[in-house]
Formats: sequence, C-alpha cells, structure tokens
Amino acid sequence: MSTDTASDEYLRCIVIEGDGKTPPPPRGAMIPFNENSTRAMSKKIRVYVLRDFLFRNYSSTLTMGSTVLDVAGGKGDLSWILRNIDGVNSIIADPRTPNHQRLLKSVEFLLNHPEEAVIRAVEGLPTHQPLAKLLLPHLIDEKGRNDTEQGRQIVINSSPEYMRIHIDNTLVGILRQVRNNPSGSELTSWDEHWETEKREIKSNKVHYGGTAPKPSSIAKVDGMERDNQISDSRLALNAFHSLDMIVGFHPDQATEAAIDLALLLRLPFVVVPCCVFPSEFPERNFKGKRVRQYSDFVEYLCNKHHKIRREKLPFVETDTAKNVVLYMLKDDF
Repeated sequence: MSTDTASDEYLRCIVIEGDGKTPPPPRGAMIPFNENSTRAMSKKIRVYVLRDFLFRNYSSTLTMGSTVLDVAGGKGDLSWILRNIDGVNSIIADPRTPNHQRLLKSVEFLLNHPEEAVIRAVEGLPTHQPLAKLLLPHLIDEKGRNDTEQGRQIVINSSPEYMRIHIDNTLVGILRQVRNNPSGSELTSWDEHWETEKREIKSNKVHYGGTAPKPSSIAKVDGMERDNQISDSRLALNAFHSLDMIVGFHPDQATEAAIDLALLLRLPFVVVPCCVFPSEFPERNFKGKRVRQYSDFVEYLCNKHHKIRREKLPFVETDTAKNVVLYMLKDDF
C-alpha cells in the first residue's frame, strides 16, 4: 500500500470507462473490434490488442532500444512482435522455453504471399489479420513494389532474449534486498537463488500448468533459442536494473509479483490478471476475507497503489481469458 495513504483505507483503481467491446478514443492506430468476426473470437488476436494498448499509452516509453520485461510470456509472441516489428528489446521471463515456430509460420506465409497479406491487412473485415498489417511495411517499398518481386530476400526473425525464471515473491524480495545493499551479501543470495532456480527448472521440478514439457520438445526448442538465453546470474541482475517497463498478459501465478516488481523498481507496467489460484496464495486478504474470486483479486491488486488504473481491453472476455487491464504510467510515480 502506498505510504501516503492511511493504513486502514482501501485504495481503488482509477477506472477508465469502457464496455470491453468498443475501444477508447484512439491515440494512434489500433485494430477495430468486431465481435462477430471469427478472428475476433480467436485468442490469436489478443496479443495484438495488447500491443495496440501499449503503444497508445506508452509511446514515449516504448522507443527504439527500450527494454520490456515480458512476465510469464509463454511462447513469446508479444516479445517477438515488439522486437521485430517495433524495435523494442523485450525479454521473456518464464520458466518455460519460448517457441516462436507457429508465429514464424504465419510470418513466412504472409511474406511469401504478399497479395494475400494485403487482403488480410484490411481492417474491419472478418479476414483481417493484424500480423498482416504489421508486416506491410516489410512487403511494399516506397514505390509500391513488392520486395519479393525485386528479388530481395526479406529477413525478419530476431528472436528475443529470455530468462528461465519464476517472477514470484521470493525473487522480488531478494531484488529488494539487493537494491538496499547492492554491494553486500545480498548479491550472494541473488546468485544462489538464480542457480537454484536454474537447476530446478532444468530438471522439470518446477513448471507452470502442472505438466512438465516433453524432453524431445525441450531439446528441439532449446536448440533453436539457446544463444538468446540469459543464463548468468549477474547478466540477469543487470537486465532487471535496465528495464524501462514491465508487461504481464495473463501471467497466472506471476500476476501479483509482476506488479510488486514494477512498484519496487518504480517502472510503468501493464498487467492483465486472469486466474486467481487461491489455494496457492492463502495469505492474500482483502477487506478481512481471503481472496478467492476474480473481482476480489482485481481489487486486491488495485490496493497496492492509489495510481493504478483499470480498463477493459477490446477483445471477447471468457472465463479463462479476462480482459481487464491494470496499469500505471511513468508519470504516476
């Protein structure tokens, strides 16, 4: 809770009105929402909706060369798009290894079929594919000619960096100690925590979702991404201290820790909470009762700082894919 508010008061989010279907007034290009569209119902569109939200609200933060921490980024689609389309360095923090193969298949198809890409780039149609619109500048030169027709090979595949780590209360606590005493024994505690996490995650003792990935898939993905992994504890620590922003899209168990980390580092953040996991976090309490329901979880998170804002993202909400976004801007600190 913020120190400038009485301890017995419960803080509330700054609610930005919206119905979750109609986007707020645009401050830049965004994807029009059509709930009757097949693609609008698809979970594939959600990452592009989030990207649009980021650039509408954080255009001065997400500049070329800035660094974002993508908490529980999963396969890493958001980070890949930020890096390859927008020139933003996005680091995936997730115990799972990222896998961009499905996204790369779509990219390859669109680059090899520019006429189809132009059709799919048209907004407002059921065939609209946000990725196609983002790729158009890579398909058409200033004279309107297709790059592939000129015999030039288009290369757009720079895999983002990633660290296999849990963003949790333990990590946030150790980083807090390091910030308070950056040259003391806390650095040793950080090194020990990092190495312990590496061993446990590598041996599949710790993983999201309750199911360890198959060894064959780990080897295949690791073989493709190995050079981009941040595996050294001090390099990882430097990465945390070099961040410009924190993003978490349905980060599951890492939701609260992502916000706590942003508040600790005084960084702007965007977090879209989803599952509550009450049995894993029995210590959560809001207004004298345990946090078990999603609505209470959102209020509990809002209670962490009086400047946290709440809005709805324009995609179809389901029981397992909530569209409420919590965020703070750089000027809120």
